[in-house]
Amino acid sequence: MIVGFDWGNRFAKIMCELGIAKFSSAIGEYWDRNLENVHGEDDMIFEYRNRKGFAGSLAENESDFGSSIMGDSKAHEDALIRLLLGLHRCGDNLHFKIVVGQPISKHNPEEKTAIKQMIKGKHTITVNGITKTFWIDECEVAAEGGAAFWSAPVDGKLRIIDVGSGTVNCASLNNKRYINKDSFTLPFGMETIRTSDLNELARGIYSHTSKRWNTSDHVLLVGGVSKELLSR
Repeated sequence: MIVGFDWGNRFAKIMCELGIAKFSSAIGEYWDRNLENVHGEDDMIFEYRNRKGFAGSLAENESDFGSSIMGDSKAHEDALIRLLLGLHRCGDNLHFKIVVGQPISKHNPEEKTAIKQMIKGKHTITVNGITKTFWIDECEVAAEGGAAFWSAPVDGKLRIIDVGSGTVNCASLNNKRYINKDSFTLPFGMETIRTSDLNELARGIYSHTSKRWNTSDHVLLVGGVSKELLSR
């Protein structure tokens, strides 16, 4: 099965032939609860290798350290667990070909190799008492932001701004080829800034992109808050 996975810091998204699913990216420590409640559809208890923890809405509500590791690299175990939690939802499939994203600033051979080595191979994970073993046979690492272009490719020059919870990725393409010198990652996102004012977020993005891009450029805005930002 071919799978596209966005291991976002707020919500993880997975797309396969069965459809599209989204779940909270939070991961936290496990502990034995005296009072067990259902906090949401994303309540998950996982066991992977020698680690046991809460994930999703359960981690958000019951873990002292229930959160997401943010930054410009996805080469870490929490990101892998997010992916495996997503694959666990993909029916009884045993073999996967995966496409994941990596921020533009760290979309280099070293980071891509580290991600592929982390992902490829055999994995066994237990989620809410159900154990599944599967193999990730192939893995490709796309540039965050730029990957959105391929959902509706066009000729000519195009800029893409992908506003995430931890970073903002700004990609430039010309006739379906990346322009590296005009593509970059901004080290802030919706959940790493001290204000919730979208006007100020838009101003911050513009102050950086205007150094390399022109106001007449064709720009696409994507990401979880794209509609809200466009209304500003």
